[in-house]
Amino acid sequence: MSRHTVTPSSTSRSAVAVRPLERSDLDAIVRIDEKLSGQTRTGYWRQRLEVAALRPPWMSLVAETDGRVVAFLLGWVGESEFGIAQPTAWVELIGVDPPYRGRGVAQTLLRRFVDSGRELRAVRKVATLIDLGQADVREFFTRVGFHHGPMIQMERSLEPLT
Repeated sequence: MSRHTVTPSSTSRSAVAVRPLERSDLDAIVRIDEKLSGQTRTGYWRQRLEVAALRPPWMSLVAETDGRVVAFLLGWVGESEFGIAQPTAWVELIGVDPPYRGRGVAQTLLRRFVDSGRELRAVRKVATLIDLGQADVREFFTRVGFHHGPMIQMERSLEPLT
């Protein structure tokens, strides 16, 4: 997969280049995540990048602008998970360095992921899970055409092992 550059929109300052995530992007992703979560999770991200390396390159992307990585997207495609019969692209994680929010960077990453999924895996649906308490995340996905689907998340808390 080659680097794909999108010309700047009226709200961006520089072109955004989208490319497959590489293991050398670890420090940049940890830096972005620290800003978003308030935690340094190098071990977590190292494991996530190891899993991403096992998937086709178009499923794990970074966006570069102003000479640095400013956003990432990790996804996958399922063909029978959760009772969905058709190939469905899942956005697992998307993160944008706060100073670069509102510039279309996340939309550019998502568009590349979706276009690749359509072309390479005949994907006809894209899904994600979000925390309803994160209004900015909910608003982003709504703005790019997502809506509530027919599934709900189910969970159960477990007591610690003694």
